[in-house]
Amino acid sequence: MSTIGKIIRVNALPPVEEREINVIYQVAAPGAATYTDYAIDASGDLKTHAVVDGSIPIELSDDHVSISDLDLIAEGITSQAEYNSATIEKLYQKLDKPTNDGNVLDYPKIVGLDDNGNVAKLPAGDLGKNIANSSLTSVTGAGLTLGADWSMNTSGKNYTISGLSDVSNDAAFNTFLSQNTAGKVGKANGKQLFLSLPSSLTEAERTAWKTQMNGGWTTNTMSVNSISPLLIKLENGVSYITLRGANLNLNPANFKIEIMNAAGSSVLATVANSQVQLDTSGLSLTFYFNFFSLGVNEYKIRLWNGVASYVTPVTFEVVNNVNEIDLSTLTWNTKVYNNNTTSKAYATNSIIYFNPDNSIKPPAVELVYVFNAKTQMPLFSAGENWYLEAGISINMRISPNQTLGFAMTQSTNLTNDFFGNVDFSGFGSLIALNTNWNYSQNLKLIFIKKGPILTKVLSGINPDGQLITAISSETISNNDDLYLGAVFNNTSETGDTSFETYMNINLIKAYTF
Repeated sequence: MSTIGKIIRVNALPPVEEREINVIYQVAAPGAATYTDYAIDASGDLKTHAVVDGSIPIELSDDHVSISDLDLIAEGITSQAEYNSATIEKLYQKLDKPTNDGNVLDYPKIVGLDDNGNVAKLPAGDLGKNIANSSLTSVTGAGLTLGADWSMNTSGKNYTISGLSDVSNDAAFNTFLSQNTAGKVGKANGKQLFLSLPSSLTEAERTAWKTQMNGGWTTNTMSVNSISPLLIKLENGVSYITLRGANLNLNPANFKIEIMNAAGSSVLATVANSQVQLDTSGLSLTFYFNFFSLGVNEYKIRLWNGVASYVTPVTFEVVNNVNEIDLSTLTWNTKVYNNNTTSKAYATNSIIYFNPDNSIKPPAVELVYVFNAKTQMPLFSAGENWYLEAGISINMRISPNQTLGFAMTQSTNLTNDFFGNVDFSGFGSLIALNTNWNYSQNLKLIFIKKGPILTKVLSGINPDGQLITAISSETISNNDDLYLGAVFNNTSETGDTSFETYMNINLIKAYTF
């Protein structure tokens, strides 16, 4: 219960040493009929604090309050002046209420408070930091857990992740980060990526990739345009086979050669790699093999280059017996236009040669023969199976048909009795067996007759410089003796020019089987 009882009205609050205790002083406001109450307790302490003396709160006036509080006295504060000094020191440690706007450059600190009420200055720039506006360094335990779908749009800006560990040789890292067309990201084993990879590459890029995967050795499409020899006599010993074509430079560490049936559907034998001689040019390869255990039959070859397999379109045959024909002693019947004579067209032994002679007939592109030749005796007898191979050196840019084929008579008076023939003509490029060839080159021509079927195989260079083979088959009589012959028609490109037409047919070998 308060002991304050007496009220004293004054014009000014008395000094501390003159005040009574347990009283209320009512101090008149100058020029007004109002009063301010000041309570003084038994210790002489002023109890009213909501007043000011000018701009200084009353409780801070050095001479308004006497100190009787034992706790303050224990702290060494025995007077109002000492109390005010301690209070002002504490106030100096307080922050003013902010009234100005600023930024972290001008005001780089903020106040932080711990759980015990202790305070410290913190960098203002850290307040509100995030991955969108700051360069951050994580601490132990930091991370991000999504609570819902989340997206990032780079708006065309570079997005970089750097400093990752190299785990190329770590088998545990076997999952890809993958993205669909909508931008959604997920993990994948890479299967779909590799399945779709070929369709995203150009043909050149696919070839380069396959070649690198094959150790740098070719993975281009292999081709074989000739197998030599096409006929092999059955005997218990090795025979050498040469394949000619393109992209045959197989990887020495990863290739295979197999003997297939004639249909190319069954593997009959595998050639040991030690029996194969590879050619780095890719134009040929040679192997040896003993065909005795396979027996008489027709066969194909399958190649494996480490990436893909290829079955030869041409076959070769193992036969019981081969009877060679001596071509060096062939005799010929020949005829020149209007029975003229010329040294520029002739047939002798195994050679048939044609070079237009202006003295025979004026140059012109016309289907009028100027020279023809036929063997005086049948080259092959009725019913025989046989093989004939010829090398042809040719220059024929502009020319009508020039024919090499067979007839049933030796008469050179007939020029329209040929069959099973190959016609050569020139119209900017050489045309034979319905195929375009370089007009100036060396060709290889093979005839194979088995029963009534005659197969013609022509190998050479096409206008693009590629080694190719054309194959054609037809049915002929199996009951007639066959004479070999050639008919050459008039042409316009004569004389000693780079386009001068000539055709040199060299009969290399022939045999029956």
